[in-house]
Amino acid sequence: MIIIGEKINGAIPKTAEAIAKRDDSYIRELVRAQEEAGADYLDVCAGTKPEEEYEALCWLIDVVQGEASKPICIDSPDPQMLKKVFPRIKTPGIINSISGEGDKCDILL
Repeated sequence: MIIIGEKINGAIPKTAEAIAKRDDSYIRELVRAQEEAGADYLDVCAGTKPEEEYEALCWLIDVVQGEASKPICIDSPDPQMLKKVFPRIKTPGIINSISGEGDKCDILL
């Protein structure tokens, strides 16, 4: 079984606040707690407004990679955004999911 830690997600109010404030200590603690709980991958999802997502995802990826021993499971509803942040990810991970809607599969696969 593969376990994906889902707490680094801007849809969670306290995490959204940490992302907005760029509170790296809060994010690093989420990384440690999820790894200690047995996560194989750490989901990273900014959950911000589309115009803020790239900057937020880049910041999150950098913070998570600086603390984590596990790879990232990158997450965004925008396939172009996923493609744009891929080069920032140092250790191969996974994409959270790809729906069959629109051209998402063509872009990401």
